[in-house]
Amino acid sequence: PPKEPVLMCRSNNYPKGFYCSWHLPTPTYIPNSFNISVIHGTREMVCEKDVFPKNRCHIRYLQLFSTVKYKVTLTVTNALGKNSTSLTFDEFAIALPCTPGTVSNPQELEVSWQNPSSWPDPESFPLKFFLRYRPLILDQWQHVELSDGTSHTITDAYAGKEYIIQVAAKDNDIGTWSDWSVAVHATPWTEEPKHLTTEAQVT
Repeated sequence: PPKEPVLMCRSNNYPKGFYCSWHLPTPTYIPNSFNISVIHGTREMVCEKDVFPKNRCHIRYLQLFSTVKYKVTLTVTNALGKNSTSLTFDEFAIALPCTPGTVSNPQELEVSWQNPSSWPDPESFPLKFFLRYRPLILDQWQHVELSDGTSHTITDAYAGKEYIIQVAAKDNDIGTWSDWSVAVHATPWTEEPKHLTTEAQVT
């Protein structure tokens, strides 16, 4: 029979719904068919399959803030037999925002970014952010967690040194952190600031 399939479910547009995707750990070189079932309590739900990619489907939440767990079962069948795997979870555990939008290139290391475009209602379901940065010549990251806003001024940067900056996002109360954004390279001011508080500009 085929090996146990790999199943993953995530909500990157909470509270609208979630998606599940799957694949086989190793290729079989023979045709496979996949069947996925989604149970919420005692109710079976429809998982609408995507045209592309073909190994993904979406489920819409019918009831927000439900404490009833979801059970998703995936079965793979081919000429050699069948195998299955399942996941059981509540809706809060799989909230995973997409990577934050493009991080701006700062001139003086005030960093700004955008909310993920797939996150439908950041006012009702606010995100918090995790910023990391380091000089290009060093391996150790500095980290800042931010619960408000989409910008931050880095005040401990070394003048004239090139920095790498990335941001991740997470729902304020539930779920897990997104992947890191695409890295931005930036160099802060090359002269000593004239004021105690450095004024920054994003380009």
